[in-house]
Amino acid sequence: MSSTLHVDLAAVDPTQFKIFHEDGETLVIPRKDKFRWDEGEVHLRSLVLDAQGHVVSAGFPKFFNLGEHPAHDRALAEAMAGGAVEFPEKIDGSLIVADRIRGVARLRTRGRRDLGEFAAEVEPLVARLYPRLIQFLHEDPLLDEHSILFELVSPSRAVVLKYDETRLHLLGAVSKRTITPRWDAAMLAYLTRATGIEATPIHPLPSDLDAALEQVRGWKGREGVVGRFVDAAGAPRLIKIKAADYLRLHAYRSIFGGSGALKVAWLLDLHEPSEIIPALARYGLDWEAAEFARAEVEPYLERRRAMLALFAALREVVAPWLGTRQKSEKRAYVDRIRALMASDDRFREQLWFTAAMKLFDADLERGDAQLIVDAAALGESPSTLLAWQRNPEAEIRATLTAPVRDDDG
Repeated sequence: MSSTLHVDLAAVDPTQFKIFHEDGETLVIPRKDKFRWDEGEVHLRSLVLDAQGHVVSAGFPKFFNLGEHPAHDRALAEAMAGGAVEFPEKIDGSLIVADRIRGVARLRTRGRRDLGEFAAEVEPLVARLYPRLIQFLHEDPLLDEHSILFELVSPSRAVVLKYDETRLHLLGAVSKRTITPRWDAAMLAYLTRATGIEATPIHPLPSDLDAALEQVRGWKGREGVVGRFVDAAGAPRLIKIKAADYLRLHAYRSIFGGSGALKVAWLLDLHEPSEIIPALARYGLDWEAAEFARAEVEPYLERRRAMLALFAALREVVAPWLGTRQKSEKRAYVDRIRALMASDDRFREQLWFTAAMKLFDADLERGDAQLIVDAAALGESPSTLLAWQRNPEAEIRATLTAPVRDDDG
């Protein structure tokens, strides 16, 4: 594999990229908070290197949305005017990289050296629908110097859009010599014949950029397209153009796909799933936003109800032990709480000792002890919740209007 690109790991900035060494190989991927990319870094988006630093597997180099890189945007407009741009559909799935490494076929995801949790779905899919793929990876000389890229879509792995069936879509290849993408029609046709995997469909769009944008922005149920072309300097370029409806749904996913949803649910003091839609409607958000939130909020509400029920039981048990809360009474109180934790499995976690001590130290009406419980249900620290409480409305609006980062293919 010495004919492939050599990467000087000493020159890779560890504050911008994660570098994992395992089994004589090295994985290089960007950190989640990497927002700015130099031209000299774009090839580092997903690489696996051998022990000598030569590329054995490569994903697409980093490419940008229309509007993110003005020089690339100008090149796109020029190429469109000359009729030299193809617009394959942008598939809203998960990247799968296929290689032959030291004679062995390997499939991996963008952020790993292998399939990881995807293996349980991808391997049976390949055996069922694409049995020629593994033989191709073992035998075809194209794999000596190329990684082959596919997009996986699955009803069980919806990113933003929901697809009806699990499939692979052929995206193209990446040269391991230069980390440049290839998508020429002859090669794509050859790969489809060899693997049985169809290439992503190409959409005919107007040669005028504004007219093409108007058409794609109005799509429903699709992510958009990738403008692919070769610029005036001979460099292959990829630029993402996304539908407005997809961007709206992507924003919902980004806001509500995790801690943001739980933060808003707590600040709005939601108790039942039926409260999600009317609560978000007050902030101008629609049913689809509530559906993205629901996936995270419903398990949290169930967890919080269970924990608050335990908290109520704890309060009932310890109420007779609180006395006048004089310092002289605290030692006996602590001993009783420790005995309770030892004898009652419901209260074995340290959380309940902390909550019980807050009941002794604080005014019951201030809710300090419940804050401990709520923080545990949210997976946050009590100090974080206290900070949110200073201006709940501002915290909600800041969460709902936070910038959305595009971190997909």
